[in-house]
Amino acid sequence: MKQAFFSLVALTMALLISSAGHAQSDAEHVLDAMFYNFDENRDGVIDAGEADRFTARSFAEMDPGRSGRISRTAFRAYSFGLADVAAQQGDTGRYNAAKDAIFNGWSHGADTLSRAGYRAGVLADARASMRKKRAGKHRGADLRIDRAAFGRISFIQRLMNALQ
Repeated sequence: MKQAFFSLVALTMALLISSAGHAQSDAEHVLDAMFYNFDENRDGVIDAGEADRFTARSFAEMDPGRSGRISRTAFRAYSFGLADVAAQQGDTGRYNAAKDAIFNGWSHGADTLSRAGYRAGVLADARASMRKKRAGKHRGADLRIDRAAFGRISFIQRLMNALQ
């Protein structure tokens, strides 16, 4: 878990350093890195198992005390790989407001969010991005998010829009 996180951080920093002055492209590069970090088998899609492991890892990072719940503050503190881009652009306030809106939606206005609620929010947004491309309902094992669908995930779009 920590190795993947530190790999993502190192890649993010390398991308930020190599393309300073191109913040939107920096964010796109970070999104690519996020996608490929979670596409564990490198088949070009994030499947249900990979999505479950992502939610488990990211929730654990936000809940180091293992309480089973995260606060708005813990959610806001989690970077999603884009906090450095937001800071570089001077958009930290908008980025945090976007994360607050995501948290409010997933927690239904509550002050904390359970792991199940976090997972449900991520997966509901992911499935909705798939429906934008193809009609039909998607459950469990048939979750297959390619890079284009990853960019259409509503919480990803909300974070990216905060950086524009």
